[in-house]
Amino acid sequence: MFLLIMHPAGAKDLSLSHAKAEYTVTHIFKTVKGVSIDLKGKMVCENKKCEFLVAIGSKSFVSSDSNRDLNLQTILEVTKYPLIMVKGTLSEADLSKDQFDVPSKVSFHGIEKEYTLKIKRSEPFSGQLTLLLEDHNVERPSLLMAKIDNEVPVHFNFDWKE
Repeated sequence: MFLLIMHPAGAKDLSLSHAKAEYTVTHIFKTVKGVSIDLKGKMVCENKKCEFLVAIGSKSFVSSDSNRDLNLQTILEVTKYPLIMVKGTLSEADLSKDQFDVPSKVSFHGIEKEYTLKIKRSEPFSGQLTLLLEDHNVERPSLLMAKIDNEVPVHFNFDWKE
């Protein structure tokens, strides 16, 4: 479903495991965090190169306020854009480094943009990227006539298993 690649002998298939993504939205009066554990992904390593694809359900993020979560789902048009997708390529050697960057394409709210994932090798892997809402045509909600910040840091933890 995620990667449609022919796998000759010697290719290594890995699946995403123990994955979690967390966003932080900042407003002058409040900071809100939302978490999703609904991440699916696959990575195929062959000839010292690994390609991966991760999908996150757009409506799977939950914060401490279900009303706010429903409002977010409306803003993100989750029925029209049900998945957030991240895909990229890295060298197999990167997976054994303490830290590495992965140029990736993020498809969010129907728009694909390039970002750099900052990855740290730990148990499990951890990383982050900062989404720019306006780059993805997301209308920034406002409270008392002040909009939330355009930059939304997304932190994630994950592992790969064979």
